[in-house]
Amino acid sequence: MPFPTNSNIDIEDPFAKRLLSKYLERRLEDLQILREALATQDFETIELAGHNMFGSGAAYGLPPISSIGNKLEQAAMAREAERIRPLIDELENFVSSVTVI
Repeated sequence: MPFPTNSNIDIEDPFAKRLLSKYLERRLEDLQILREALATQDFETIELAGHNMFGSGAAYGLPPISSIGNKLEQAAMAREAERIRPLIDELENFVSSVTVI
């Protein structure tokens, strides 16, 4: 089942809430890094960011981030810039749609 967009994630534990909120903030920061890397054809940076998201997304209960990360990593390894821009947009749309409450 796909992860719903425009989701509120209700977490009671204050530490877990802060942890997930920080994780999502870092993914928003990644957007600028990814866009700059794409503009300069820095596929290594995109590959590493994708790899890290692929590994961490599921650990935070966010499989869409893992999926996007995997696709970013694969596209960067193949040096397929045209596949990367829509994935960056997809990441932005997803992360922007999730609210930790």
